[in-house]
Amino acid sequence: MNTSKIVIRPAQRGDAATIAMTVAMAIGDERALQNYCGDNYLAVLAAIACTKGTQYSWQNALIAEYEGQVAGAVVGYDGAQLEQLRKGTLAVIQKHVGRVPTIADETETGEYYLDSVAVMTEFRGLGLGVCLVNAFCDKAFAEGYERVGLIVDCDNPKAEMLYTSQGFERVGERWFFGHRMWHLQRVNTWDIHMRVMRSSCITPFQRRVYLELLRVPSGSTITYGELAQRIGCRSAQAVGQALKCNPFAPQVPCHRVVAADGSLGGYCGQRSGKMIERKKQLLEEEQVEKQPE
Repeated sequence: MNTSKIVIRPAQRGDAATIAMTVAMAIGDERALQNYCGDNYLAVLAAIACTKGTQYSWQNALIAEYEGQVAGAVVGYDGAQLEQLRKGTLAVIQKHVGRVPTIADETETGEYYLDSVAVMTEFRGLGLGVCLVNAFCDKAFAEGYERVGLIVDCDNPKAEMLYTSQGFERVGERWFFGHRMWHLQRVNTWDIHMRVMRSSCITPFQRRVYLELLRVPSGSTITYGELAQRIGCRSAQAVGQALKCNPFAPQVPCHRVVAADGSLGGYCGQRSGKMIERKKQLLEEEQVEKQPE
């Protein structure tokens, strides 16, 4: 497979027609598409792709180009955002079709969902599908997600084989658009250091804080001020703000950072309630593990 001619890039609003075709090809059932978006479903899907805050928004897509020509796309999003994104999607459908379809949930909290991927007919067999899937997974993992999920028709073993060859495994079943689907997931195999190093969703300062914090061993604690000193920062408050935004907890162990007076300080942006109880529990578990037998 020669990938030197393939470029994967973030989608732009002008790619809406390609995204619409991708979603239609991925669903692959014209009757379902008509029930979902009406007879002129490609135009409605393109309108959805042009709109921020929808499932198929250009903001959620990557485009594959082959020798400078648009050849395919992949679109997906955080499963935890499905309900909100669907509201935006259904609002566009309501505007264009005059009704709101009923759709089963295809994803859930705990995975970054690969909604649709397709390659245009004339570009098939060139490895673009694999490149799109891997680029999507890399994007999800770089943003701190641990799992990428998708569903594939149980009657489409060829498609399932593509995904399993790229590290996806069956984790369950779903019904979607009247079809029995396998629910597949691919787990991030990067260690936590690699995830922090490659993350695109944190600032350089946050990266310095998190990497240094990974040096604090289990069963030990460090103060905000001490952590700041280790990275050459004069502000314990700045370190606290970075920890407040930590997307990798508890793997990046911000629960090991305490206040200078020995109190627990905050955890996940909270100074009381369930989050502080969780911080206390994590520290207690690590102290127990540290005890010699």
